[in-house]
Amino acid sequence: MSQYPNNPEYLEKYHQIFIEQAPTAIAMLDKNMIYLAVSKCWLKDYKLEEQNVIGQCHYDVFPEIGDDWKKDHQNCLKGEINVCEEAPFKRADGSLQWIYWDVRPWYNTEGEVGGLLMHTGDITEQKERELEKKRFETIVSDCSEIARIGTWEINTHTNQILWSDMLYEIHDVSKDFNPSLEILLELIEEEQKRDFLEKCMLDLLEKGIEMNEEFKIRTPKGNLKFIKTIGKAEYVEGLVTKVFGIVQDITAIKESERKLSKANKELEAIFNSKSIAVITTDKDGVINRFNSGAEKLLGYSAKEMIGLKKPNTYLLQDELDKFRDEITLKFKGNTLDNDFNYRNADINDTRQWQFKKKNGEKIPVLATITAINNSNSENEGFISVATNITKIKSIKDELRTKNDLLNLAERISLIGHWKWDPINDIGSWSDNLYSIFDYDKEPIKITFKLYFDMILDEDKEMVLKHFENANETKIFQKLTHRVKTFSGNIKTIDILAKVFCNEKGELLEMIGTCQDVTEAKEAERKLIAAKEDLEIFTQKLSFQNQQLADFTHITSHNLRAPVANLNSLLEIYEYIEDEEEKKEIFGKFSNVIDHLTTTLNTLVEALKTKVGDASENLTEIDLNSVHTRTIQILGGEILKNNVNIKADFSVVSNIIYNQIYIESIFLNLIGNAIKYKSQDRVPEISITSEYAKGKTILKFQDNGLGIDMKKHGHKLFGLNKVFHRHPDAKGVGLFLTKTQVEAMGGTITANSEVNVGTTFTIIL
Repeated sequence: MSQYPNNPEYLEKYHQIFIEQAPTAIAMLDKNMIYLAVSKCWLKDYKLEEQNVIGQCHYDVFPEIGDDWKKDHQNCLKGEINVCEEAPFKRADGSLQWIYWDVRPWYNTEGEVGGLLMHTGDITEQKERELEKKRFETIVSDCSEIARIGTWEINTHTNQILWSDMLYEIHDVSKDFNPSLEILLELIEEEQKRDFLEKCMLDLLEKGIEMNEEFKIRTPKGNLKFIKTIGKAEYVEGLVTKVFGIVQDITAIKESERKLSKANKELEAIFNSKSIAVITTDKDGVINRFNSGAEKLLGYSAKEMIGLKKPNTYLLQDELDKFRDEITLKFKGNTLDNDFNYRNADINDTRQWQFKKKNGEKIPVLATITAINNSNSENEGFISVATNITKIKSIKDELRTKNDLLNLAERISLIGHWKWDPINDIGSWSDNLYSIFDYDKEPIKITFKLYFDMILDEDKEMVLKHFENANETKIFQKLTHRVKTFSGNIKTIDILAKVFCNEKGELLEMIGTCQDVTEAKEAERKLIAAKEDLEIFTQKLSFQNQQLADFTHITSHNLRAPVANLNSLLEIYEYIEDEEEKKEIFGKFSNVIDHLTTTLNTLVEALKTKVGDASENLTEIDLNSVHTRTIQILGGEILKNNVNIKADFSVVSNIIYNQIYIESIFLNLIGNAIKYKSQDRVPEISITSEYAKGKTILKFQDNGLGIDMKKHGHKLFGLNKVFHRHPDAKGVGLFLTKTQVEAMGGTITANSEVNVGTTFTIIL
């Protein structure tokens, strides 16, 4: 027995010796957190071997300790025990330690808390291994997810098959699916492959022969997938006890291979195309590929070019020099450098060239020249893709000519065209529109305000409402108003426009025309006045005078068509060179002249008779004969315009009518249909007879320009009314036709649609 068992100093010394020799990290502190004793392991774990911590405050030794830990220490000084299995401890030098601890109070001989005992352990190395393992497992899991790889194993004693999670996903089954070899073999798409894989699995299970195969499966959900499986065996005393391996879903890889193969075939097809020339060169400029398209374009064979010639064989020297200079300027700035090797530049250039064929012929081509660089950005040559643009160039030249003609037409007709972007308020005018507005300086920024400021004050409100309505309805109706030009002239203009919108119906752009109609409006005013005077005069004429005027118009109008027909035949006769065709055309002259003579005699006799009721000169008329005579009279125009005329009088073929009137009606309506044909399609005219409610009905239908009935329907049969800008339009034909039909007690109506055609219906 010790003689100092109850001596506090002895006990403290005893405890210090015990703690210092302890094999783990232990520290003894008083109530003020002053170190009384520490183990050597404590000093080692916390790298304090060089310090004398006895008598120092725990928080001075470890200034990195936070308030949360200090609070825990105070609770322990009140009798609590604080235990933690692991926690990170960030040291003042920035290093990180993982530690566990057991902190509890120690008591003096009087049973009071004398301080704290701290037992800790440095588990940093163990924790880092654990974290490293988790990181590795995460990486493996991620790789497995990305590569679509799952693992499997089969216990040969129990035949139990174990799958990783990825295999369930690959096979489109849930985690409660119980895989078996028989079920898995049934999933294999091809029966022959199924038998082969069954043999491979038996060889693996019984003999340990490794397998590495690819095959297709149809999952329970009906999805077709490409699978790659690798199997190996594990042996115990020479016997196979377990087989294991991986399964990879290579569907995406196979699809990529398929697409790559397709792209390669497409590239090969492009290279082998005869419509595109593909020529490549090596780093020395020598041609190393020359496809069939290049052979067709230039006339050289690939054998003549590959490995032997350079592109200057077919390039013109002046164009090649220009190309080199422009490439040099592009990559070297504004200074030509004769020492600059343009071949090392990353060139991607598209331009028009002239290629010289083997036979010396020069052809225009559009070629793209691209540098071929290796992985070190070093030039390995060039690839040139070229197409023959002879036809395109011809079309461009034709379009340029047509554009010049359009500009000329604009100047002659006093029309200009314009475009306006209402979102950004940016517009553009054609040259002739600048002329209409008397502006001959440099082009200016076109805005709506610029245009609106030119409008006369009296017209501003009307114009503004018109544009607002166009914005709402997305339709721009014809607009006529006055402007004050840049030179101060007052002009009247007509504006037509097309409105373009996006998918939401928002206004994006307006494109239209503007015509100076100042002089035309004054002519129109005079014509209206003359018309009104003529109508007043006409109303004063007696019925007989009206009848006489009717015959006079018939005479002048009916003679005009045969004369025009003679002119057309003459024009065709002078144009053709074949003698047989000339004889055929000459024969038509005789027919037309005979009909012209007959018409003259008939009209003369009619004028000699007493002018009276038109119904006095009635006779039975064969409609087929009238149609035949009309076709012969208009034969030249029909032939010249390639007109297709069909007549069907099977319902009614004979009528009792005025011979002069019915021939005039046929001549006017068929002649009008030819005159106002559409330039976009072959002219077609259909004439039929019908019988309804005791009346004979004739219909004349065409596929010509048509008439805007909303705009012109009320004045369709008026005298001198024309609805198209045709040089031969007089506004007399329909007036005469209506007069003749009504003189015989009948009616005539029209149904028409612009750019579709017109149908005239006559009830006799």
